[in-house]
Amino acid sequence: MLRFAVPKEKKLSNQAVYTLINHAIFQFGNSLSIIFINLYLWRLTESLLVNGVFNVTAILSQVVATLVIGKFAKQKGHLVIYRYGIWLTALFYLGIVLTQENMVHYFIWFALFRGVSQAAYWLSYFTLAHEVSNHENRHRYLGWNQIVMGLANLVGPAAAGVVISINSDLTGYSIVFSFAFLMFVIATIGSFQIKEQGTHHKQYYMKYIPLLLKRQPGFGHSLIGWFIIGFPQGILMYIPPILLFSIFPNESFVGYMNIVFLVVSIIASYILSRTATENGTTLNVTIAAIGMLVSSLILFWDISIITVVLFMVFNSFFKPIQANTYAVYYYTWLDALPLQSHFRIESVVLREAVINMGRGLGVILFMIFSTEINMQTIPWVLAFVLGIQMFIPLITKEKRKGSGTYDRTMGSS
Repeated sequence: MLRFAVPKEKKLSNQAVYTLINHAIFQFGNSLSIIFINLYLWRLTESLLVNGVFNVTAILSQVVATLVIGKFAKQKGHLVIYRYGIWLTALFYLGIVLTQENMVHYFIWFALFRGVSQAAYWLSYFTLAHEVSNHENRHRYLGWNQIVMGLANLVGPAAAGVVISINSDLTGYSIVFSFAFLMFVIATIGSFQIKEQGTHHKQYYMKYIPLLLKRQPGFGHSLIGWFIIGFPQGILMYIPPILLFSIFPNESFVGYMNIVFLVVSIIASYILSRTATENGTTLNVTIAAIGMLVSSLILFWDISIITVVLFMVFNSFFKPIQANTYAVYYYTWLDALPLQSHFRIESVVLREAVINMGRGLGVILFMIFSTEINMQTIPWVLAFVLGIQMFIPLITKEKRKGSGTYDRTMGSS
């Protein structure tokens, strides 16, 4: 039975609420356009290879940028980097509006710029997510995070699909990208409502990673988990919309279908935010892994509107269960690591770098076997990348060791 009364210790702080609201604005701008960037490239080139190169370049540049930006975030403050991330994202979409169809000639540069802007934003946002939540309410915060993202994503693609459909040629795309730029400007202004928790520890502890992994090998295994989780995400960022568009070439249809998928994600996130406990981590990720694997088997029957929609419905339900549960599991490692919260930024840098390496490798794997729409190989690739999610429950069974006290042998500042 679901309980609707929220215990005091699980209630979110004002800063947590401000962070969620601003993230919703950012995500609304993203949702207006992120699906349609890939469709935009598809309309201009009709090449999965171009889409694949764009996505893998953006993902891998995000890996490199995350590792570089992490040091600046530690020394200058992650809130500063957070604002830079939002503003750089705004400039990315402004660049698309200005270049319009010529964007295809510079798509590699756009991919690189996107990677840097996303690295700055997500590194800072996940650091803030840990900072404004605690051990008692983190499941609740991440559940609401998924809900507000879902709500933002619910309206964005549908509205963008309608705008694109009622305008001739590619004019609708320019209107959508312009409105996305405006949303990021608003998010930049809203970021000044968020206050950073001060810290005297400015030293960047990445040089202690080998020693840390030696003392806590389970932490290294938790990073492998992020790599596995990221493996299918890179592919699912752009293949489902293109599949749907190829079967039924109408942008508004893609937008409406995205509403269905997001409603499913919101329901799953709400249930998780109400019922999840740390003791249920392994059970939750096991259910999610099985559900995601089963979803891929649907595509072996046929690749049609019905099967692709069913595949995405299954994934939309189980993905937030897996991602939110594993994020909480990963965050609890900070309580067991010697440096605790002083390793907050470094832990997010590692997470973002590893999950994006997984995403990039997934896209590369897909490009090797399916440079164009290939109905025979797509189910096999998806079944493989979703099948390896079954390793995630094995990782979460590991017990964390150590008292979590600060270890001065690993440095201080």
